[in-house]
Amino acid sequence: FVTMKTLSSFLLLIIAIGTNVNALQQPRQQAIVVGSGPVGVATSLILATNHNYDVTLLESSPASSTQTKYDPTKAFLYNVNGRGQRLTKMFPEMHQRMVERSVISKGFGGTKLTIVPADPAESIPEQKMNVPAAADNNDDNGNDNKSMPSGEKAGNVGFWIPRHEMVKLMVEEIEEHNQRGLGGTITLCTGQECVSVVPCTTKDGESVTVVVTTKDASSSSSQEISTNEYNANLVIGADGMNSKVRQCLHNAPPGTWSSNCVKSSKFQPKTYTSPASFLRIKVLQLPPQFEIPDADGKPPLKTFSEDIYAIRSVNTGPRTFLSLGLLPMKDNEAVRPTNIITRPDHGVWKITNGKSMREYFQQAFPRFNFQEGGLISNQEWDRFAKAEGTRFPPCQYSPGLAVWDESGRSGVALVGDSIHAFSPDIGQGVNAGLMDVVCLDRALSGFDDVESSGKEVDSTANDKTKKQTTTLEANLERYQKQHAPEIAALIRLARFGAPYQYKQPHRADRVLRLVWTANVAMRLLLNKVSFGVIQPPCIILSQNEDLTFREVMRRADRTTALLKTIVLAGLTLWAKRRFGLALFRALP
Repeated sequence: FVTMKTLSSFLLLIIAIGTNVNALQQPRQQAIVVGSGPVGVATSLILATNHNYDVTLLESSPASSTQTKYDPTKAFLYNVNGRGQRLTKMFPEMHQRMVERSVISKGFGGTKLTIVPADPAESIPEQKMNVPAAADNNDDNGNDNKSMPSGEKAGNVGFWIPRHEMVKLMVEEIEEHNQRGLGGTITLCTGQECVSVVPCTTKDGESVTVVVTTKDASSSSSQEISTNEYNANLVIGADGMNSKVRQCLHNAPPGTWSSNCVKSSKFQPKTYTSPASFLRIKVLQLPPQFEIPDADGKPPLKTFSEDIYAIRSVNTGPRTFLSLGLLPMKDNEAVRPTNIITRPDHGVWKITNGKSMREYFQQAFPRFNFQEGGLISNQEWDRFAKAEGTRFPPCQYSPGLAVWDESGRSGVALVGDSIHAFSPDIGQGVNAGLMDVVCLDRALSGFDDVESSGKEVDSTANDKTKKQTTTLEANLERYQKQHAPEIAALIRLARFGAPYQYKQPHRADRVLRLVWTANVAMRLLLNKVSFGVIQPPCIILSQNEDLTFREVMRRADRTTALLKTIVLAGLTLWAKRRFGLALFRALP
């Protein structure tokens, strides 16, 4: 016989099935993500997986210039640290692919470093680890802490991975996501350049319309340009430091968006210049496993892709200094890109043909055979000489992060370089961008920002105790209010963290680098002798991903205030002893 308890359970099951069927029949909300770099692809995955959006991912580049293949003009390497891994660990299979395709960097070390002297008669020193091994001084995570400042734990494991590989593994995750059929779908549309972002009314209610200009990549004729309109409830601008989405929000006439939003003027980036701003960079491609000639009849050093190399030149002048830097990568059979980073007035930028460039490098690096038929092909010298390269951006951030319409049911948010851009010397570029996505994810779920408490928060946890109102308007407002201060702190870190690591050769640079180095050394010494009471430099603090950027800068500011107080007190005592009490009595 059927008991009442069994019958009740059966009826509840029928109701639950009916509810789920109705939910599946309801149309999903639409989202548009502008920009298909790592941050844009990550945002698409979050919206489709965690928030059930059907996502249209718009990319301005034509289909032929895929982001998943190696491109010497974008031969960047990322070091995905614990901040960036908060995003990748949300997708275990994608995270595992990243681990398999990258070089592990543990804490402050974990990779071998070789500094190659400029003089070919000088022997190449033995390779050394970035941090000396200390088997008896590891933390609970196995991190080597021998050279760490007192009171600070070493950074967790990071992963060196080329940009195109990072995008590729994310695209593979998108393909698998679409095949599983769980959550929303993600559709990539290439050749789509955003020209307008405005709220409008459709038959379905309030939505955001993005007007996109489609260009034929094989033709420059303006007659072939067509315009497409995409409707969405949520638009995400992940289109870089010159973000068109951000420009549209800045140029929006009064009354376009809700009066409760930040003003359109807040989307004008605040810009600051650091010593690393506007340095020029381009990539020279070296053969896989190339050999570095040694001195005194020793066999040449065969390079290994997972090691770091710094190759010095004989030129040391303000406009001639040059150094080749090679970062670790997994594929030992792949072309080895090396970065040329100089001031804009360096002589290398005046050379525009391969033969002259080859001769210039032969003079600067006499250890190598750069003659015709030597280490590098004539085709590569020609490509390198003609390449314009790129420039490090100024430190900039947008105080405005999000807007919404009067109905509160549609809006726009910014992530990645569209809200913060800076030179790569602090190693936080891609990690900060992925953290933007994590914080947006939590805001859209109605949770507090991961930075709001200053403590580690598991982004995948079902943190019901902190969940707030989940309307789109409230969630975007939460993202704006909670995350904007973190972006401002990030830019302060970028300005003062490690701006002289490129050994800028101008005489003023050399003097200021000595001042910066003395400041860092003094803080490290004070940190040691005070047993961690006085905080280390901000660049060291930033390696601890459990600290927010706000907390990093607050700690550094407290040390600065303490140093200022000590200096002022010392000057006061000196003046008192030198001039006596009469001076102080005469002061008003």
